[in-house]
Amino acid sequence: MTFGTILTAILISVTNLTITEPVDGETYNGDWLTVRAIVENENETPEYVQYSLNGEPMVQMPRLNTDWYTYMQNDLHHGFSESPAPTDNTILWTAPVTGDYHEFPTPVIVDGIVYYPSDHGNDTLYALDSSTGELIWKYRTGATDDAVTVKNGYLFTASDSVWCLDALTGERIWATGAADWEGSTPAVVDGRVYCGRNDNWPQKISSVHCFNAETGLEIWADTLSGNQVSCMTVCNDMVFVPTFCWVGETPLYALDANTGSIIWENTDAYRGYWDSSPVVVDSLIYINGDDGKTRAIDTMTGITIWEAVIVSGYITATPAYHDGRLYFGDEVVNFHCLNAFTGNTIWSVPGEQHGSSGIADGIVFYGEKNNPDNARVIALDCDTGEEIWSYATGSDWIFSSPAITDGVVYIAGMDWNLYAFGTGLKYTYLDDLFAEVGSNELIVASFDEGVPVAADTISFTVTETGITLEPSHHLGLCASPNPFHSTASISFELSEPGYTSIEIYDLSGRIVSTLENSELAAGEHSVQWNGRSQNGEPVSAGLYFCRIQSESITETTGLCLLR
Repeated sequence: MTFGTILTAILISVTNLTITEPVDGETYNGDWLTVRAIVENENETPEYVQYSLNGEPMVQMPRLNTDWYTYMQNDLHHGFSESPAPTDNTILWTAPVTGDYHEFPTPVIVDGIVYYPSDHGNDTLYALDSSTGELIWKYRTGATDDAVTVKNGYLFTASDSVWCLDALTGERIWATGAADWEGSTPAVVDGRVYCGRNDNWPQKISSVHCFNAETGLEIWADTLSGNQVSCMTVCNDMVFVPTFCWVGETPLYALDANTGSIIWENTDAYRGYWDSSPVVVDSLIYINGDDGKTRAIDTMTGITIWEAVIVSGYITATPAYHDGRLYFGDEVVNFHCLNAFTGNTIWSVPGEQHGSSGIADGIVFYGEKNNPDNARVIALDCDTGEEIWSYATGSDWIFSSPAITDGVVYIAGMDWNLYAFGTGLKYTYLDDLFAEVGSNELIVASFDEGVPVAADTISFTVTETGITLEPSHHLGLCASPNPFHSTASISFELSEPGYTSIEIYDLSGRIVSTLENSELAAGEHSVQWNGRSQNGEPVSAGLYFCRIQSESITETTGLCLLR
């Protein structure tokens, strides 16, 4: 009897832990793999999770944090989560904390708490249990048009003032009237809070303010032309600020994050940006304009790299980004998936949208606009645009954007309900795995009070040492030497010229370094990776992934860094 069989036999339950990587029964052409397990534990985080390979002593696995801590999930507004996602419209719970008009804010989820600032319901900020929807605390604010941001135990929200609260208790830390509810979600980066204020609406004047996150003291302020009604994005010591006006070109600004001075302005979008916010990926900003166009803009120069005409109308949704693709709906007729490198449409299906989207587990989620008494929450297949599931809320519109954390989708309806879709919290555990050539047996178990309560066992085969990957058929992507100690050479061949991106990722899906992001000629090419991050710091030993995308082709290979 194997070790896995023995351990499984003594478990209280074996139904709520699933190994998703490696795949049971698969054959791999390399011995460096990822082990990923999804654990359901009656909505409680397991005490710990461990794996054992071929009867060896068990190794503790770290939990993957999938918190959605601000608008569009992270500081760069990608709208993507590593969380699993519900595959049907089962409702976990609803909470009567919204209103019946313009419930635009996105729910934010951190450490098992859902934060939602009702816009036109009770003008109250709610903190709810993420597994039950039960009230933890509430705080009376003014109208709040956007999501809160939660970092380092503090919650920041912009309503009639900018508030800083204790995220666990709702106790007020500080407040300032130097920004307002129309100034969007506070951006909190490097101990500073960046907020906007619309001054003398509609006279096309806004101000941007920078505060100390701990004290609320103002560090700088700057006055800009145009109304600032979209969220700002802070990256690489720059603050990207979209603005809007009813007539004419209104800038997308890049401000110095330390001083507030203007670095560049882009006025390519007629009327500017209403609700659509900058999404920053490497050196590009992706944003949707009120002129019905999607643009990719260089972060350093403000020059438009490409623009795509989407609709004869306007777009308010912020594009969600994942794996070289942009996902969003327009306000008129369709929901779109674009190639992020070219702006070309990959697929487009009927579906109007006012809020933005969220992506997880190969599914893109959004709320439907303008469907009288039947506005739906919709889940589409990321690759094809086919509908996976939907749920009719009984309201005319859904303005809110979804958040996906620990296997649950949270979104606000305008029928007085905040919705949580899913069957329960699902926790992800992720680690490296060095397997043996030949047959392997892997068991992953979760423990409570030192006792194993759930497990899964799989078998897989490894044929050779090195990195396991699907073979590259189109670009001939290859890394050598592999494993490597100091530098790996990554070679590939383009059959035709094209815009090409080459990125290094860690096991959690975070970008470590960008090796190439430009137009390349046809032919053979080679780039080097020196085992360092984007800022030049050496990264730790382990398994990494190199992804190349050229036009419509995407391929991946693995890199094993030894120290």
